[in-house]
Amino acid sequence: MPTELQTIRELYRYHFRKLRSYLRIIWNLPVKERYRDRGATYPSLVDIYLHILDDYRFWFVQAYTGKSFQDFPLGARLSRRNAELATDEVEAVVTGVLKKLRPKDLDRKFYIQVDRRSTTIRAMLLQMIEGDLQHKGELNALLWQMDIEPPAVDLERTAGF
Repeated sequence: MPTELQTIRELYRYHFRKLRSYLRIIWNLPVKERYRDRGATYPSLVDIYLHILDDYRFWFVQAYTGKSFQDFPLGARLSRRNAELATDEVEAVVTGVLKKLRPKDLDRKFYIQVDRRSTTIRAMLLQMIEGDLQHKGELNALLWQMDIEPPAVDLERTAGF
């Protein structure tokens, strides 16, 4: 049976595989559809996608290490290649943090300067999974409204749980 940390690492590998599926679908859309304001938490499909990357960067760069980063601006018109590179960059940061963690680290607290509070690494890791799922669910709903089948989310079948 996998440890909690092994399960968390596998969840993150799964989430990044799925994130790349959304990237392919979104950047295969006509530009007008990709950037159309759909009245969601962030205006366009691209804005939601880039916000997911910013969420990872917030938790794994700013909150965890205290370093700052620059959010993607709303309406950013990234090429598919630039979106892929940004995704690669974020995944490398997340993977690097996860690789260094040991089971005992999950209960370690750290201070989030921007929120002026502390949290545990476990809470951070689970919070990010929740946020990722929320925004992917939003992308699913918007894609269904466009009669586009979103990437199947089937953790048991695709991640081996």
